[in-house]
Amino acid sequence: MWCITNPDGRAGIEPFMAEHGHELSADQLQFFYVAVPAWVQFLHRWQFGVYLHYMVWQFMAWRRARRICQEVNVDYVHHATYGSLQMGSWMWRLGKPLIFGPVGGAQRAPEAFRAFIPGWFKTETMRNVIGWLLMTFDPNVRQTLRHAALVLAANTETAALARRLGANRVELFLDSGLPESFFLPTCPEREAGPVLRLLWLARLYPRKALLLVLDALSRVDKRVAFHLTVIGDGPLGPQVPGWITQYGLTDRVTWRGSVPWAEVQSAFLSHDAFLFGSLRDSFATQFLEAMATGLPVITLDHQGAHDFIPAAAAIKVPVTTPAATADGLARAVEYLHDHPQVRPAMGQAGYAFARTQTWAARTYRLMKLTSVQVPPRHAWRAHRSAAQASQLATARLA
Repeated sequence: MWCITNPDGRAGIEPFMAEHGHELSADQLQFFYVAVPAWVQFLHRWQFGVYLHYMVWQFMAWRRARRICQEVNVDYVHHATYGSLQMGSWMWRLGKPLIFGPVGGAQRAPEAFRAFIPGWFKTETMRNVIGWLLMTFDPNVRQTLRHAALVLAANTETAALARRLGANRVELFLDSGLPESFFLPTCPEREAGPVLRLLWLARLYPRKALLLVLDALSRVDKRVAFHLTVIGDGPLGPQVPGWITQYGLTDRVTWRGSVPWAEVQSAFLSHDAFLFGSLRDSFATQFLEAMATGLPVITLDHQGAHDFIPAAAAIKVPVTTPAATADGLARAVEYLHDHPQVRPAMGQAGYAFARTQTWAARTYRLMKLTSVQVPPRHAWRAHRSAAQASQLATARLA
């Protein structure tokens, strides 16, 4: 396998290969680091520069891939870099079977909820306009989908858009996973206490909609004892204390900011439920982490959460009007508080699902989906252990 990636990945790849490279044959896995010109890298600090950076990088990566294909009879090409359908891929020009994804990008934040997303014009309107321009005027997007042997979509919205734009074969494929080491041997058990301990965890970006959760908690019946822990920092961090005061939740919400990973793991185990209401997400790895630690989930019934989170593991609130959705989240909090006996079963359902979503399982499914593109090599497969095959295929996703 020949892997073309950004130089930013070198710091993680080279130590890993130094430790595990001996498990592969010589030159079986090779990395090529493609860097953009310095002026393009400089512009990457602004949003428009992110798009420019990726367009230039794709072109340069395609040129490197073309040189590889002139020397090697490549079986297929897997583009798994930028999780956005609207950015397309230059790799269809190689004339090889193309696996594209997993990608999202078709999901949108409902406009009726704009009051819960600060800076709506900058974060949502401009994103939607740029996406429309790319899909309308950039022929590369449609050509990518029409030439792709397989498109892996991270949610049903993206799958539907890919089909409308000409994709022949589309499969839902979750773009998140967990290592086996993340799991405890059995689903963690929690003692129900008088206070329902809720956890919110994410970067503080507008689309993560912490405001919606705070609004919902302000609607919870006053008799219900709950406490929300907010973990995460980001551009909206300076506004969080003011929001907590605004919604009258000073005694019921604690913002811890950015904390070490060990404290995040501890937080998953010391809370009773995971409350998260992102208004635009392909999916959120936090969902898998919460379920893997046996936490019942309260979230919105749309996008990746709708597609992948089992109904038995979560209360998923319909996204209708802002008031009705916030009320639905509030009623869910009340329900889990008043019915502590349902929480263990929800936690067990989530834990059982998360166990099926390891990187090894994701790799196995990817290999099954792509096996039709690869000529059989019985001798090659015979001496590969499952672990080696998993590491090799996981690298395709790097």
